Amino acid sequence: MTSFVNTSALNKQSQLSVINMRNEHRSGHRRNNRDRPDPLLKVEWCRVIDHPEPDAAIVVVTEPALHVIRLRPKSNVQLQTVGSKIYMGIDHSQRDVVQDVLGFARIRDLSNAASQELPVVIQQMIEESPDVFLQQFFNRAGNLSLKMHAFELLPGVGNKKAMEMVANRGRVGWDSFSQLDEDCNINAAELLARRFVSEIEDRGLQPRLLDLLLRQGE
Repeated sequence: MTSFVNTSALNKQSQLSVINMRNEHRSGHRRNNRDRPDPLLKVEWCRVIDHPEPDAAIVVVTEPALHVIRLRPKSNVQLQTVGSKIYMGIDHSQRDVVQDVLGFARIRDLSNAASQELPVVIQQMIEESPDVFLQQFFNRAGNLSLKMHAFELLPGVGNKKAMEMVANRGRVGWDSFSQLDEDCNINAAELLARRFVSEIEDRGLQPRLLDLLLRQGE
């Protein structure tokens, strides 16, 4: 996982991404996705967000990069519960549930159930990985610019609240999400999950914590 210490890099990457997108639009060229490695090839585990019927496609969110994809289950597989962990890696001998990886899901085509469960499941994943999200983001996030702190990317957190969080964090940082939540009177994992969902739904949203925290190697 990439450290979130150098938050100036986040601001620079955001600016470069916007510039590149503008240049591609002006020149009439778009990046050819076929030239990029398939980010799903290295994925081993995922969490279920929707499985309406036993023979229907299973909609999941991958760990740790949070890609929303569809899987074809093996025949006679039971209904998979929301939040359950499934192996989908290249070692087919370990696949108890998955027959094939169908590819990325269209976010706009997700069922109401999947859309509702997505932030819940992501929040669960965040809470279970404090070494990544607490240590790499909340304990290390800094300014994006002279006027904006990275905490302001979280829904409902303005500059005043962000500065209060920085003051409460001090030099040591937080040891747990419960300590962070109590100090700052927020649900940190829920706010971060909501930010991730916003970025999943809107690929143009910048800066992207998903890319900086979870998808650096893609």
